[in-house]
Amino acid sequence: MEVQLERDAFSKGLQMVQNIVEPRQTLPILANVLLETEGDVLRVTATDLAVGARVSVPAKVASPGAITLSARKLAEIVKELPVAPLSLKVQENAWVVLRCGGVSYKLVGLAAEDFPAVVPTASPAWVSLDGKALKEMLGRTAFAMSHDESRYALNGVLLSVQPGRLRVVATDGHRLALASRALPNGAGSATGIVPRKAVQEVMRVLGAGEEVQVALVENQFILRMPNFLLVARLIEGQFPNYEQVVPKGHPCRLAVSRSALAAALRRVSVLSEERTKPVKLLLSPGSLKLSASNPELGEAEESLAVDYSGEELAIGFNSRYVLDALGAIETDEVVAELKDGLSPGIIRSLEGEEYFCVIMPMRI
Repeated sequence: MEVQLERDAFSKGLQMVQNIVEPRQTLPILANVLLETEGDVLRVTATDLAVGARVSVPAKVASPGAITLSARKLAEIVKELPVAPLSLKVQENAWVVLRCGGVSYKLVGLAAEDFPAVVPTASPAWVSLDGKALKEMLGRTAFAMSHDESRYALNGVLLSVQPGRLRVVATDGHRLALASRALPNGAGSATGIVPRKAVQEVMRVLGAGEEVQVALVENQFILRMPNFLLVARLIEGQFPNYEQVVPKGHPCRLAVSRSALAAALRRVSVLSEERTKPVKLLLSPGSLKLSASNPELGEAEESLAVDYSGEELAIGFNSRYVLDALGAIETDEVVAELKDGLSPGIIRSLEGEEYFCVIMPMRI
């Protein structure tokens, strides 16, 4: 194999896939990226067997072929090279010569034949949507993913493709975040739990304007956009019935400024117990009083003017959970829907139903 390509394009391609590579690998070849030619591009692929990514970099291919090289070292080298065309040439015994400007490296590679397959063989049923919209949906829900490895099915987001609608759901058992978006008619039905690492990678590589395609096939999640492909093995397990978790009927409804509520929560929670950050909310007509106390530190209290006309109600929440939910809403007016002091509450935007977060209460 012998190719020539631009240093900046190659460096960007390596950056898009190198986070997939885990620092500690049981198989040496998984610490490498696969470099292979196809037409007039060099394809760069990385995998940890659970998540894989492939990016195509424009190249002048003098002779086709494939090789694998250390992902970390190759990225370090290319990042430091001068901005000039670089060349890669595979020699005997899997050695690779890299030249750029006046600098040259001779790198030890591993045979490409031993690199695991990344791309599924089945033909997926693609769902097309705006990349910015998908990134927003993941950003509005990913914070609710569980980090408890004993609840493995919650260590990702549920992607649910339904006729005319896409839903993204995450829960850790204490809160549930749901984002939905209309899809063009014609989309089929498919559901799968996408693992945390894949969610984080998708959010990292998505930009602001490109159209992306997603699919669920052969127990895998696939994301495709121009010159980039990501594949992740879906989490096997039973995701909770999120529709049953969402409370129905909330007699108590208040509207409040998102920024004002978030600032008050941060101030009051300074004196709350450190591990669960409990804050008590006391609602009365036109007013919301927030309070927190810690026997070792003291007490804090703040009142806000809110749009509320129901009966007096007291409820406690983990303030971090409420702040996470508020941070996922872009508009400044938010709505909190409550039933009583022992039932879950819902936080949503004043404007629409496409995003909400359900939070379990705390006894305070």
